[in-house]
Amino acid sequence: MNHILKKSILFNTFTLACGTSLLAVNQKKMNVILILADDVGYECIGAYGSTYNTPYLDKMAEKGMTFMNCHSQPLSTPSRVELMTGKYNNRNYTQFAYLNPQEKTFAHLAKEGGYTTCIAGKWQLGYDSRLPRVFGFDSHCLWQLSQERSEGERYANVLYEKDEKLMSRDINIYGPDVFVNYIIDFIKTNKNKPFFVYYPMVLSHDPFYPTPDSEEWKDEALREKNDTKHFSEMITYMDKNVGKILDYIKSEGLDNNTLVLFTGDNGTNTKIVTTMKDGTKIRGGKKGTKSNGTHVPLIAIGPNVIKGKKNQNLIDFSDFYPTLRDAFGVKNDRNKILDGISFYSQLSDQQTAVRDWSFCHYQNQNTPDYTRFVQTIDYKLYMDGRFYNKKKDVDEINNIQKGTNEEEKLRAKLQDVLNQYPVWGNGILTTSGK
Repeated sequence: MNHILKKSILFNTFTLACGTSLLAVNQKKMNVILILADDVGYECIGAYGSTYNTPYLDKMAEKGMTFMNCHSQPLSTPSRVELMTGKYNNRNYTQFAYLNPQEKTFAHLAKEGGYTTCIAGKWQLGYDSRLPRVFGFDSHCLWQLSQERSEGERYANVLYEKDEKLMSRDINIYGPDVFVNYIIDFIKTNKNKPFFVYYPMVLSHDPFYPTPDSEEWKDEALREKNDTKHFSEMITYMDKNVGKILDYIKSEGLDNNTLVLFTGDNGTNTKIVTTMKDGTKIRGGKKGTKSNGTHVPLIAIGPNVIKGKKNQNLIDFSDFYPTLRDAFGVKNDRNKILDGISFYSQLSDQQTAVRDWSFCHYQNQNTPDYTRFVQTIDYKLYMDGRFYNKKKDVDEINNIQKGTNEEEKLRAKLQDVLNQYPVWGNGILTTSGK
């Protein structure tokens, strides 16, 4: 399907978002903010052992719950499609930079629960300014909505659209500031009713440009000079913008009734090598299926969230949709096909359904081919038979030809999982904007 969506599809599905009746809210519901960093693996956050300066997220981890085994897809669009719908990619992924408008998202769930909804940051899910409303968002401020990446970047001189209006550009306007300020204004306007904010950040995706806190920012000619040396500054600025939201909801007395979730959409850019506090060096694994391509941070803070706990359970990106459904208090979801398992009860340390394994169906951006694997916390089995102890062999060098009795039992179990999923024939080759 062409990424320019047909009007007939849009208008046939528009009622899904706009026609959803709000439920009467008889009591104060918990607000929800979901923050999705761009190209930020787990190794970028101080709470996970990074040497980067992330004081707000580190404090968030101290006061909340840190998930040690959260896994995304290896690339942006596959992750976002899975995150927003609760379905593995084999069910609804068709091409890069596109989400089928017939899909139900967590924003639709929020509206069913009586929430006002907002999205700000990066879109890249179909090039049409009406799409945020189609997918359940009342308000939006977005980069790469109707305009492709080739038309303008996300940092200095940002190209963005606000509530279906293309905004004027200015070299002195920094995109991440625009988006976080929009969110704060949205919260200010809607603080007396339940709200859901989805903040897919533009940081810290390449190009690696200076931030307003960088020395080079003082020179306009250097504001769009790409250099990996700026990555650490971008991580700190990302943290700073998370802090702006946390500080604001605290100042308004909303922090005791707001669940905040922070995660990353996939592994870090492969150009980036991060030094950990223990001296380990980790190269980013974006677009790859090794752990450094899918292992992302997940930190939660809010009402009833256990303080300071490191949760070791396996979390998959499909799990966010049912988790938010529980947070919104939606009991009757018409979406009958889901792959995700809610981790909402885990936030308050109620061990209900916990994953034994997660399935990954992944199509890279520039090829129609796909790969699949099933993983536990310690092991991974690919569809071509490769089997790794990823705990001992994180770089997946030593394919286990013949394992121990327990390993072979696990291999058979994971193979049974792979066999559950039929051959996939929906892949579409696309090379549209990154």
